[in-house]
Amino acid sequence: MEKQYSSSDLTRMQELGSAWIFRRTLKDNYRYKKWEDIEKDPKYKELGGPKGVYPAIDDTWKKTFFLQQEKMLEEFSNPKFTEFNREYGFMKFITNLVKQKYGIVRKDSWDPADIWCIKDEKKVIAEIEKVTSNKKYSSINELNILLRTLFKKRIVVGVSLKKISGKQAKYEEINVLDGLEYNTKENTFNVTKLKIDLSLKPGKDIKLNTQDTSIFLDAIEDNKKITYKYQITTISSSRFNNLKWEPTATSSAAARLGKAPVEKVIQILKDNKINFSNSNINYPRSAADFKKKQTEFVKMFNMVKNKKVETVIKSDKDFVNNITKVFSVSPQLANTKLMQLTFLYELIKKPKKTMDTIMTKITLMAQKKGKEFGPFGKLY
Repeated sequence: MEKQYSSSDLTRMQELGSAWIFRRTLKDNYRYKKWEDIEKDPKYKELGGPKGVYPAIDDTWKKTFFLQQEKMLEEFSNPKFTEFNREYGFMKFITNLVKQKYGIVRKDSWDPADIWCIKDEKKVIAEIEKVTSNKKYSSINELNILLRTLFKKRIVVGVSLKKISGKQAKYEEINVLDGLEYNTKENTFNVTKLKIDLSLKPGKDIKLNTQDTSIFLDAIEDNKKITYKYQITTISSSRFNNLKWEPTATSSAAARLGKAPVEKVIQILKDNKINFSNSNINYPRSAADFKKKQTEFVKMFNMVKNKKVETVIKSDKDFVNNITKVFSVSPQLANTKLMQLTFLYELIKKPKKTMDTIMTKITLMAQKKGKEFGPFGKLY
């Protein structure tokens, strides 16, 4: 019987597989002319063998690794990396450093690098330890400046891996240039559409048509129009939970751009005088609770509908009936829909310009773009 792996196990194997491919191509100078050549590599058993880093590898991931190595060779034609680290080593060091010195509990909320390509790992760790022990390095911004220098010198390069959706891999360097300031008029995104689907799926079963809310934003990047679709949904659909904000670029729909750190989203809202609670316990958890606050939520529904937010349903009577029905079978989903409605209600009360600015900041934050985030290359 074939061994079953959890999604976290598969993610770990896939990332270790990428690190292995990077090492073979950038350090060992081994080349693959086509994806089928990977299995012909004399060291292939280290990758896909029973005791390899990715024993569950399939052709899809061999093709992915092939595209990754093509792009990495293009970007790093003459590298001197000695280590390609996904866990332990530099990853463990930098994770502990930002947690203990800068209070960043989740490393990925600061720098989403999955793999670190490093020249002389022990020497680099010793250098960073020495430099950051200086009182001057009291904020994360100083560490980011140091890491940008090391990145540009190709001494420490963090790489964030996203699913490759096209025939070729793409690579983009984030937060590497000095004098970072993404939030300018030129980078403000334009909110073009808001949609909260409050309808039910056709059929006997009572189910929401969708569990999320969508916000669409247009931007001009590299003289090309790009549209972002923002998915606002619950962290978990199986139990009561809070909202998360996650954008996808329509040009690369298979790869999400990253989740915006929730605590920072809430701070952006507060900075713009939006008092939104992202705590599910502050919203109805049953039909009885909903009935007590029905007037309040009907007001929200009517306002967002009048502001040309797509609600799919036509009347506040439909809204009340649908939410009440969903509470009878999936109270956690009715709860999160009311949270999403509240967020939209608070957002659209602001002038269009303010709304654009808020969503721009959240989108850039989701992509970890800005001087408060670490430098990394995005391979997707």
